[in-house]
Amino acid sequence: MSVELGEEISVEVNMRVRALEFLIQEKGLPGVVEMVPSFRALLVSYDPLIVGYDDLVAAIAELTPQADGTVLPPARTVELPCCYDPELGFDLAAAAQRIGASVEELVALHAGATYLVYFIGFTPGLPYMTGMPERLRLPRLDTPRTKVPAGSVGIGGGQCCIYSVDSPGGFWILGRTPRRLYDPAAREPILLRPGDRVRFRPISRDDFEAISSEVADSSAGFAGATLGEARRGPSRPPSTRMGGGAPLRVLDPGAQTTVQDLGRVGQLRYGIPPSGPMDRRSFILANRLVGNADGAAGLECTVVGPRFEAQTACTVAVTGASMPITVNGQAAPAWTTLPLAAGDVVKLGAARAGVRAYIAFAGGIDVPEVLGSRATYLRGRLGGLEGRPLRRDDVLRLFPAPPPPARQVPAAAVVDLAAEPEIRVVLGPQADRFTEAGIRTFLTSAWEMLPQADRMGARLRGPRIAHTDGHDIISDGIALGSIQVPGDGQPIALLVDRQSTGGYTKVATVASVDIGRLGQVKPGQRLRFRAITLAEAHGALREGHAAVDGALGRH
Repeated sequence: MSVELGEEISVEVNMRVRALEFLIQEKGLPGVVEMVPSFRALLVSYDPLIVGYDDLVAAIAELTPQADGTVLPPARTVELPCCYDPELGFDLAAAAQRIGASVEELVALHAGATYLVYFIGFTPGLPYMTGMPERLRLPRLDTPRTKVPAGSVGIGGGQCCIYSVDSPGGFWILGRTPRRLYDPAAREPILLRPGDRVRFRPISRDDFEAISSEVADSSAGFAGATLGEARRGPSRPPSTRMGGGAPLRVLDPGAQTTVQDLGRVGQLRYGIPPSGPMDRRSFILANRLVGNADGAAGLECTVVGPRFEAQTACTVAVTGASMPITVNGQAAPAWTTLPLAAGDVVKLGAARAGVRAYIAFAGGIDVPEVLGSRATYLRGRLGGLEGRPLRRDDVLRLFPAPPPPARQVPAAAVVDLAAEPEIRVVLGPQADRFTEAGIRTFLTSAWEMLPQADRMGARLRGPRIAHTDGHDIISDGIALGSIQVPGDGQPIALLVDRQSTGGYTKVATVASVDIGRLGQVKPGQRLRFRAITLAEAHGALREGHAAVDGALGRH
């Protein structure tokens, strides 16, 4: 649900957005999962199994008149050192020339202003800020750079930006701060918050290098601890130091194998996505086969699975994509409980149908929790095993668990991943920005999955979807399954590792129950979309939960 509180970008509208978010948090509205503030809108993610859409709309409508600056806590002021050195500020001289000023005058203008953080988005910790002096308002670069270093301070349009990670960008780069806006190894991974006031303090190049060294040393001090440990104190030592639980040794990691659980909640407002399994249904069924809770950490294997050795007896199950399984070279079944003895070697081959397979282990994988989850977010180097895919000779440990009873998922409950799927969608939130012919094209065409598809988004190819009035909108929150259509008219469905905000029109949103099926479509395979109502999407979600319970029941 997107709650829009204005038509333009302004401090007043954004203050109301942040105030509404604060009121919803204070009220503790049932069913609200998380929220993402943006310039003029608040994205509210909710669980329709807990609260109905109409009831939630009514509850938010009751709070909206109270949403003003008086309800917000006092704003923080954050001073950031910034080195305005030509080697770090690539565009410093060109920008000064463009506005008809000296470099010294430009630096004084930029550092003399106070900037307001509207919201955090696109990449973890990246602030969208206003407060730019009128004289510094320059259009963005005609040709964006393919890579801008983290910490770079830039200007473009009416905004000031600080790049939180190395990423492409089209802002004029004036300098760089040695502070890290996103540091997955720090106590607080995100430096700035919506509503913060930011000032820049000019520093020399020597000061920049000295502070950078201090920041690196400080971050290294937390590298061996989880964010959860840093905040709450360790509940268990990290997995590499654990003495209990069956260890597994990775002999071959496969194409991309990561540790996942059901994902982290509440961090999307800071640009950190939930992550978790692409095919939630298959992941949950794997866990139930080995007697785990649904959210126990397991492995997601992409395209080609791993080969690993069980160093003590344990129990596993494999679901999802059809990857051939062998134990000690002998074929073994998927979708069933598999007991392993010490020394057994398990191998998953290349997927024959589908893209992602899931391996659950009785007890679950013991890696540290980061921000309340063990899920791996690869782009943010967060969670799982050091925020990365598995490597050869990695050792994973499992939480202790008794051997589970042998179980099997009925064949009728296993989805045919070789068939062309029909993906259900709810039209909007910007369906009115597309022509009638464009909507027909979207709903009647067969769309080919492109090789560039990943956990962030499914890129599709087909006939052009026509807009009525351009493809750009004022950036707002991105819900799971949002289907953006940029200027080329080709749809992109945004998935579990998506960015938190975006500025392209969204023609529809994939029904959450079909996200997993979309995530199993192989490059070159085709799919179709079918429009359903919001009520039908909620009904399909309930039916999906019932189907999983009917296959194996709950634990």
